[in-house]
Amino acid sequence: MILIIDDDSAIRTSVSLLLKRAKYDVQAVATPKEAIAVVRSLCPELILMDMNFSLTTSGDEGITLLKQVKIFQPDVPVILMTAWGSIDLAVKGMQAGAFDFITKPWNNVFLMQRIETALELSGKKKEPVLDEDGFDRSHIIGKSKALTEVLDTVKRISHTNASVLITGESGTGKELIAEAVHRNSPRAKNPFVKVNLGGISQSLFESEMFGHKKGAFTDARKSKAGRMEVASGGTLFLDEIGDMPFPLQAKLLRAIQEKEFEKVLLTFTKKTYS
Repeated sequence: MILIIDDDSAIRTSVSLLLKRAKYDVQAVATPKEAIAVVRSLCPELILMDMNFSLTTSGDEGITLLKQVKIFQPDVPVILMTAWGSIDLAVKGMQAGAFDFITKPWNNVFLMQRIETALELSGKKKEPVLDEDGFDRSHIIGKSKALTEVLDTVKRISHTNASVLITGESGTGKELIAEAVHRNSPRAKNPFVKVNLGGISQSLFESEMFGHKKGAFTDARKSKAGRMEVASGGTLFLDEIGDMPFPLQAKLLRAIQEKEFEKVLLTFTKKTYS
């Protein structure tokens, strides 16, 4: 069960619906008093907690409640929520025992990722959500015609080793679709490696993607496996590929097509990633 603590009824309702669609059991309360009553009698898997319950915006009420919750349920991960976020407040929350800190309003995909991470790291990750045909659609919410068509495509391609191009506007869940392909593939028990190509500098591209040997350049004090090697046997998700310079796109295209690449100072061949 996930416990939501927020004095805003709209927040309680919207987050409850979001979590219930993802097949979570949910309980929502409006006040610190109600929250303490719940954690004294039940053990939630995770708590989503607002930080202000009156006209103040300091977050002190949330910090106090967090400390009280930790007395009764020290091992339950708590994600703090506030519309008045600041670095100092986030630091206070973490010092008081919070697992994470997010600001309102949030992106639902981002929120679900934080929740899944908290549950996974605390050892309380929920069982996969399976369709009647055994398809794992965990993290994916919705039953629209468009989404159903996308998931039908995922079902067809997940059992192949084909390279897949996923397109869509920012925030539409491209990474979630990539994870769905991985989870429903024969590679599911192997790594799912995410790479933000827009965040890798041109000078370090080959080292990051293909790896390097000790002494390959000034700071190469030891050999390092590249992202492609780490993903061997699993799935490699390449994000923001369109932000790469064209020469680097050409190098990456060759590695994807040929299923082989050269480490800095060494040739390394793998044919098992996708």
